[in-house]
Amino acid sequence: MHSEAYDAFAYAYDAALGRRFFTAARALLHELLDRYPTPKRSHLDLACGTGLAMEFFRSQGWRPTGVDASVPMLEIARGRVPDARLVAGDLRALPLRGRFARITCLYDSLNHLLEREQLVAAFQGVRGVMDHDSLFFFDMNHPDIYPEVWGLAEPYTSRGEDHQLEIATTYRKRQKLATAMVRGWATIGGTRVTIREQRLQRAYSEKEIVGALEEAGLAPVDVIDFDPYQEADDVDAATVKLFFVCAPVSVGRARLS
Repeated sequence: MHSEAYDAFAYAYDAALGRRFFTAARALLHELLDRYPTPKRSHLDLACGTGLAMEFFRSQGWRPTGVDASVPMLEIARGRVPDARLVAGDLRALPLRGRFARITCLYDSLNHLLEREQLVAAFQGVRGVMDHDSLFFFDMNHPDIYPEVWGLAEPYTSRGEDHQLEIATTYRKRQKLATAMVRGWATIGGTRVTIREQRLQRAYSEKEIVGALEEAGLAPVDVIDFDPYQEADDVDAATVKLFFVCAPVSVGRARLS
């Protein structure tokens, strides 16, 4: 797929759903930053996209760094958070040194890693940039939501002045594989770019996620049921997303005991 089309999709998806997601995520992040205070102010956002999480952390007095595979998305993030450090890179092999007090990876970005080994590699990369008192915040889709939301017969549609999206989704339960067929367009830098692509996600159980965390030297401090779109009342699924707060393994175990 051409990079221009990928960037158009990412921009349109962010406009259609990302800002809506972050309205709910912002409230939860406020709560978590109050619950787990630290005098340190270094923040790393993985799969940062257009910089919504970094913008929030910056408004709270943090120094944000963002990593994303899409250079044009980083350019949009630069406009949103001009003083952030931005790095083009892969979740599975973070191109970073140093340590960060709070690390985020939001909007089910980790569900796009289709193999357990890739998930472990991403978690190992996170562990490598954590101090003993760092925390890692991330969300992943609950497996129960895939047949309910990704298995819908009608596609999701969104229209705006700068984008149009139609997302038709399917879910293969045996393979735990969700597929989104995306069509539409987005205006990037004054140019309308056609979007036509396939996106894949893997459903991971809480047990699988915790196992991958443990293999990477991390442990959950808290696991929160998270429903950013208020979907739980409309579908046969008690939990929409799992939101994890994780620490280096010795610290995580101590806090849980």
